[in-house]
Amino acid sequence: MKLSSDALQNRTLMKGAKIAVLGAARSGIAVSRLLAQAGSTVLLSDIKSAADLHLDWQKLENEGIEIEAGGHSRRILDCDLICISPGLPLTIPVLREATEQNIPIVGEIEISSWFCRDPIYAITGSNGKTTTTALSGEIISKCDSSTAVAGNIGLPFAEIVFGKARHGRVILEISSFQLETIVSFHPRIAVIMNLTANHLDRYPDFESYARAKLNILKNMTGQDILIYNLDDTYLRQKLGDALPRQLGFSLSKHSQEGAYWTNDKIMIHLEGKEYCIYIKNLLLRGPHNRYNMMVAAILATLDGIPEKIISRQISGFRGIEHRLELVRKFKEISFFNDSKATTVDSLIYGLRSFDGNIILIAGGKDKGGDFAEANTWLESRVKTAILIGQAADRMEETWKNIIPLKRSKTLKNAVEIAYSLAQPGDTVLLSPACSSFDMFQDYEDRGRQFKKLVTELK
Repeated sequence: MKLSSDALQNRTLMKGAKIAVLGAARSGIAVSRLLAQAGSTVLLSDIKSAADLHLDWQKLENEGIEIEAGGHSRRILDCDLICISPGLPLTIPVLREATEQNIPIVGEIEISSWFCRDPIYAITGSNGKTTTTALSGEIISKCDSSTAVAGNIGLPFAEIVFGKARHGRVILEISSFQLETIVSFHPRIAVIMNLTANHLDRYPDFESYARAKLNILKNMTGQDILIYNLDDTYLRQKLGDALPRQLGFSLSKHSQEGAYWTNDKIMIHLEGKEYCIYIKNLLLRGPHNRYNMMVAAILATLDGIPEKIISRQISGFRGIEHRLELVRKFKEISFFNDSKATTVDSLIYGLRSFDGNIILIAGGKDKGGDFAEANTWLESRVKTAILIGQAADRMEETWKNIIPLKRSKTLKNAVEIAYSLAQPGDTVLLSPACSSFDMFQDYEDRGRQFKKLVTELK
C-alpha cells in the first residue's frame, strides 16, 4: 500500500485493506472501530495477556475486529498497513521488519485525520499544551457547543470522528510521538507552545526531538495559520521560512501580528485590528500560564468570539487535573499535585509559581533531562526535596550541594516525610520532572495516588 499526502485518497484505500493496530488501549480500540466501520479487516494486537487487557471481546468481535493478546505475531507483517500506539518506538523488532518490507506505519492521529471533515486546530510543544488545549476548548465551545477536544487530552481523535458526526472544529493536543508518523495530517491552525529538551530516553538528541515536533508543519500551506512562541529563541530561528501565516505570542515582544501580555491584559493584533482581553482575578498560578492564555485568546479571537467572553472564560478557568492542582490545605500546609510536570522545564514552571517554602517530591522514570537547569529555582524556593523512583540517583548527584535531600522508596512514604517536615505556611509540591512509568500506570495514576494519600493524612 502506498499512502499519499491526500487524506481523501488514503481514506479510500482503507476499504478492504488489512490493517494491524498495535496497542489495545483507548486510542487503539477507537481507531480499530473506525477502520472496521470503513470496511477494513482489522487485527488489534497487544503484548499484554488477555486477562490484563480488560476488553469487551464480544463487542469488538461483533464489529469485525480480531484480537490477539500476549505479543505481536508475524501476522502483523501480512497486513497492508500498521497503526501504532504513540508509546511504541519504531525501533521494536516487528516494526523494524515492517519498515524493511515497506509496510506503511502510521498512528491513530494520522488515520483519524483521513475521516475528519472539520477544521483541525493542532496544539503541540514541550510544555503547556494540555492546559492550552483545555482552555481553548472551554472558551470556543462556549459559543459553539459542537466544538470537539481530543488527542492527548480526553477522547482519542478516532472516537471524535467515529460515526461521522460534524463539529465546528476539532482542537487536538498532539505529542512528538504522534507527529513522528504523519503522512497527510493537515491542521488548519497549528500551535507550537515551545521547544525544550524532552523524551531524550526515546530520541538520540534534542534536534531529533525538535524535528518530530516541527513535523506538524509538513502539509501546511500559505492558507493555514501557525501560532508560535516568540520568546523561544530556538523556535523563532527554526520557523523563519515556514509557509503558514505566522502569529507570534510573547510576554515582552510586540509582534506585527499575534499577541503580547502587558499589565493585566492580552493585546492581540490581527489583520490591522486590535483586540484587548482584560484579565482579572486569575485562578491559574504561574507565569507560564500567561503563554497558555495568550494562545487560547488568539484562537478564540480568530473564531470571532467577543473579547468580553474570552476575558470571562480565561479569568474563571481553574486549570486541569494534575497541573498545579490544589489538593488540600491542612494545618496551614498547602498540598499541590503537579504530576503532569514530566520535564525539568515543567518543574521550573511549578517552582516559579510559589514564593518559596516548598517541600518538593520529585523523581520517576528518567527521560534524560538536565536536572541542573532547575538549580537556581531549587535553591531559592525549596527547603527540602524528597526523591523517588528510577531518577533519584541522578537527581541526588545533581542536587546534593544545592538543597537538603531525602530518599523514599514509595510515594506514600514520601508524602509522610513531606508532612513531617512541613511547617505552617509551607507548600508540599509533587512536581516530578520525570515520567511515571517506573512506578505508576501514567502521570494521572501518580497524581490520583498522591491526592488519595494527602486526603488520608491525619
